[in-house]
Amino acid sequence: MITPEQERAFYDRQYAQFLAMPDHALRMDRAVLLGNMSNPEHPFFERRRLYRAAMVELEAEPLAGKRVLDYGCGPADFGLWMAAESAEVTLLDLSPLAIELGLKRAQASGVARRVKGVAADAAKLDMFADGAFDLVFACASLHHTMKYPGALEELARVMRPGARLVLCETWGGNRPLNAARRWRARRQGEEEEQGEAIILAEAEIELLRRHFGELRVHQLSLLAMGKRLLRGRFRSAWARAAVMALEATDRVALATCPPLRAWCGEAVITARR
Repeated sequence: MITPEQERAFYDRQYAQFLAMPDHALRMDRAVLLGNMSNPEHPFFERRRLYRAAMVELEAEPLAGKRVLDYGCGPADFGLWMAAESAEVTLLDLSPLAIELGLKRAQASGVARRVKGVAADAAKLDMFADGAFDLVFACASLHHTMKYPGALEELARVMRPGARLVLCETWGGNRPLNAARRWRARRQGEEEEQGEAIILAEAEIELLRRHFGELRVHQLSLLAMGKRLLRGRFRSAWARAAVMALEATDRVALATCPPLRAWCGEAVITARR
């Protein structure tokens, strides 16, 4: 199993390259976030429907004044957007360079007074009091931390009773798709530290149910997971048209036959403490 030290070193290398970027390229707010999702040249374009669905869930209750934990924040796009919406945001990541980057971006975005950063192992959150947060958001990060003993217990502990959990994750209910993911990762030489072999599915949902109530899984992208084959080609009109056609087919298929959602490849998961 990958150790926290190996994972930290991998992500430090990933985020170091962004620290030299100018402030205007680091700024984040709602307009920038939505613009990135609409930009075929930005990595967010591929998962734009997933990310927009996560934003809808995050905005289901007013963000202003909420104590928010951006759990496994990475470059902190969503945490900084929520800070721009007047939330009090704490960035948490195993990588110290992710936190350095997040705080630099907070300064560039004019929200530094509402943003704190903590570099820590998610299994040891002693720096946070019980019930410290009203909302926890994790974007493609809980699948990394669940493998470490005590991580879920610590996550639950730092959330106040009634606090909301919003997760944005890949979904692993489709075995052929999972096999295709593993094949693609091997073919593209992805490092094990990326954690792409760990995908949430029903077994992980049952672990979450031990700590959270009102748990709901909203799956997206059935045939639209074919977009992975077009990665790097979204600048082309034909590639974007193909993805939109697959998404339109999905909307009809999933509305007509809801059980097909179990075979989707992405999910927004919500729950309450």
